[in-house]
Order: sequence, then structure tokens, then C-alpha cells
Amino acid sequence: MEYIKANQLWREAISDILDTTLDDNIIHVLSMQMIDSIRRISIYRAYYNQADKAESSELPYHHTSNPFKLCQRESLTLDSKIWYIYIATYFGKSNKSGWNLFKKASFYEDGNLIDLDSIINNREEYFDYLRSLDFFEKSNYSNHRKFTKKALDGDKGFLNSANYFLDNLSEFSSEEVIEFDTVYKKALLIPNFGRMAAFDFTSSLCKCNLNVAPPISMYHKASTGPLKALKELLIQSGTDNPTKKAQIRFGDNLLDWFVDNSDIEIV
Repeated sequence: MEYIKANQLWREAISDILDTTLDDNIIHVLSMQMIDSIRRISIYRAYYNQADKAESSELPYHHTSNPFKLCQRESLTLDSKIWYIYIATYFGKSNKSGWNLFKKASFYEDGNLIDLDSIINNREEYFDYLRSLDFFEKSNYSNHRKFTKKALDGDKGFLNSANYFLDNLSEFSSEEVIEFDTVYKKALLIPNFGRMAAFDFTSSLCKCNLNVAPPISMYHKASTGPLKALKELLIQSGTDNPTKKAQIRFGDNLLDWFVDNSDIEIV
């Protein structure tokens, strides 16, 4: 989307919903954030095209070792795709070492994919394999928000979280579309997942078309950032009622406005 178009849309949305205008700098920030969000969504489409090309060429899975490409390989089962998204969310991507921890947990040292069925059939063998590696070598952190200690074992270790996820994988895998908030609330129960990890996990399932519906609101239970932003916009508009209820209503109105007045895909 071009900047001029994004800027115009935001001006019209604020005018229609709040019957006012906002400072040019605020509209600029909103426009740039929208453009960046659209760019991020388009990346997932590019990942799909690369995964599809790899499937057509029958390339080994390590050619699409980026988790968001890997989970769009049609030859993988739905459960497998969701498992790799879980691992990707747990370890995240490091600016220094990229997807190194994800790859260690998903691929053998010879480059072959660690198949989910083999893990389910003998998870202790899989866990022992990870223990045999110097798993966190040259890693500065052990999960995508850097708060969990670098450990495989113990209550705060990856294997405890993986055990829970494997036991409850069916909660996230469905041939029918599941509501976004339903999956998000279940993801909050995954050991070592906080709010951001649960949101990233659920959003990734949605963006990769793994049967999770887009969110129906800009606000969901336990979110903080969206409400702060919506409150600030209400204050800047001069409203005398920036309550939480008003913030949620404003967010819903914005979502409806963009659905009705633009071709932007809300994901």
C-alpha cells in the first residue's frame, strides 16, 4: 500500500468514527504502522509460494528450514505444522544466530527433519537426543522473550513445555476453523509461554492458514498495548470518556470501518 493511500484512509476513519482530526504526526505513525503490517502479511504469502515451489520440486525439508516456510509444506500433516510453529515460537529468532535453536530442535545434525510421529512414538528418545547436543551453545537466551533460563530439563526447561504441548496438541489442531481467542487462551497454559508468546503462536497459526480464524477485535483478554494506543488516540481526539469500555468500542469501530471501506485484509 502506498503511503498517501494509508494516510488518507486513517484521516477518513478518524473523521467518520470520532468526528474530528488528529495531528499530522499521529496520522503519519498510524500510516507507517499499517504499511509495515501489510508488508509482514505479504511475507507469509511469499513463504507459501516458496514452500509450494519446494514441494513441486520435491526438495528436502531443510531447503525450507525457516519455520513459516516449513509449516506450509503440503506433505506435512497438520499436527506436524503446528508442532514446528510451537518450537519456532518457543525459541524465536535471534538477531545473532537466526533460527539456530529452532533448527536444533527440528532437524538432526545431518539435515533430516525430526518427524513428529517419531517424537510421539518415543518422546524420551527425542529428549535424550536433544540432551546429547550442547543445545544452548553460543545462545544468549532460551526462549523468544529471553526470560526463561537456558535449560532443557526442570520446571522451566524446554522439555517440560514440550511434554505439555505434545500431550495437548489436539487442543490446537482441528480440521475446522477455531476462533482466535479460543486458541490464544489455550496457548496461555503452555509452560514458559507468556502473553506475547501465546499471541505470537496464535497469530502464526492464523497467518499460515492452519485453521485459526483472524481475531474479531483489536482487543482481547489480557492485552495491554492495543488498549494503551486506543486510549491515547481517544485522548488526542479530545474525548472526555477514554474509559476501557470506550477504548474497546473504538477499536471495534476501527476494525469495522477498515473492513467496510478498504480492501485491507485484517489478520
